[in-house]
Amino acid sequence: GKSELRVAMEELCLLSPGDGEEQEQEQQLRSSTMDLLCVSKQLLHVLDEIGPTLLVLRQDIQQNVQRLQDLHARDSSKYATLTAIVIEEVEEGTSKKTNSCTRAIIWLARSINFSVHLLERLMKNPDSSLKKMVEEAYNSTLKPFHGWISSAAYRV
Repeated sequence: GKSELRVAMEELCLLSPGDGEEQEQEQQLRSSTMDLLCVSKQLLHVLDEIGPTLLVLRQDIQQNVQRLQDLHARDSSKYATLTAIVIEEVEEGTSKKTNSCTRAIIWLARSINFSVHLLERLMKNPDSSLKKMVEEAYNSTLKPFHGWISSAAYRV
């Protein structure tokens, strides 16, 4: 029974066995706010190349990137790691709010996961239906976290 937040943090940080200071340094490197922002922005460029098919996903990613970027711009050293952002919001009791950076981080990670699944399918089966590949990637990555309205929007 791990919380959704804990699971997402572990996925983002990719915690590995280690000891003391070395483990902490590795965790900070793997939870870099700028790294997530850079990967997310690159993903936006890839989605632009795919075209309007994934417009809903692109808009979600852009909003989450903007939210995280705005926070990071306020104090880049304080918010250098995703862990620092999440810990602060958990302590403030704002991590579960719709417009929290914690939720932005979680959804960016999920969007990246979806995109990786989709791009892998595109590379393995370039002649397959894009609609079918999007549905398969969506069903295996994002659908478990969406309500029926969001699921309907992705089907469209």
